[in-house]
Amino acid sequence: MKKIKILLLFCALFLFVGCEKRLFHFVATLTESPAFVVDQTGAFQLTVPVISSAIQGAFDIPAGGQITRVDIESLALRATPRAGNQATALQVTAVLVENNGAQQKLFGQETFTLSSAEAPLTGLQTLDATGVERLRRKLEGYVQNTDNQPFVIQLTGTTVPSGQRLIIDLQLVMKATAKYDQCLEVPGLFSGGEKCGE
Repeated sequence: MKKIKILLLFCALFLFVGCEKRLFHFVATLTESPAFVVDQTGAFQLTVPVISSAIQGAFDIPAGGQITRVDIESLALRATPRAGNQATALQVTAVLVENNGAQQKLFGQETFTLSSAEAPLTGLQTLDATGVERLRRKLEGYVQNTDNQPFVIQLTGTTVPSGQRLIIDLQLVMKATAKYDQCLEVPGLFSGGEKCGE
């Protein structure tokens, strides 16, 4: 009986205090890792299409969330040799190609040694600051609904030395974050967050 009285008292207090809207800051994450099988001799070219609906779905920001910033946290490649591969090393470059044909280098020549079946994920050392910023702005435009034009990341590669048979799994991994604010209704006694509108 005592527990019931305490519960009723708590409920009455909650009803008396009511609710209010408070502003909270959140971070949504995105990890995209398209993978390809490359099986040929000589140079190759691959394209990674990027569309706004896929990026919005991957971030999954709730309705009412106000995006404040999108950041590219990392870009990396993994090249894993398959049975029959004869190449000992691989060189890859990438450009961002927009829907209107404009191109911007994303990273310069990266060299990978193809000697391990368990290839590590390798961070890129030749990232182009202008290209990464363009990529960031495209993603930010997608989640803010200010840009819906698709683009592709175009990967171009060859073996070192050239002319070797290349059979690999090639994976591009991009990690990004989106910071957003959202006003949520919480009990009046709740001390977290900020006043909405501040």
